Amino acid sequence: MLHRACFPDDPWQPQEMARVMALVGFFGRVAWEGDEPTGFALALDLGAECELLALGVAPERRRAGTGAALLRAICAEALRRRRDRIFLEVAADNTAARALYAGEGFIQIGRRANYYRRAAGRVDALVLCREITGVSPST
Repeated sequence: MLHRACFPDDPWQPQEMARVMALVGFFGRVAWEGDEPTGFALALDLGAECELLALGVAPERRRAGTGAALLRAICAEALRRRRDRIFLEVAADNTAARALYAGEGFIQIGRRANYYRRAAGRVDALVLCREITGVSPST
């Protein structure tokens, strides 16, 4: 499963994934290379805003623009739905993801202590937000 490859310390089980995908307001995107999924973004339309639940890229495909493309697609869908902002949580120790989100205009608005599981313990989540005014910060 792609989620397990992207998040080996805390993968979602198939029943958890099915439960999320069945929620009212769920939407997502999958990136493909040929017949192989290379990344995914899962989001939830909460009414006035959206939440990015998960964004993952296969380890061998990272830093090739897939994550940015998926993030922009989710932001574009939130804009299409006329939502004001999008929220997400990112592990404080995930410097690559934090750089991606900062580059796409997300700012930190909060912190959740000991949110993510790791083999060596737990790590905080940073709560980020971006106002939805276009697909990317430059639009």
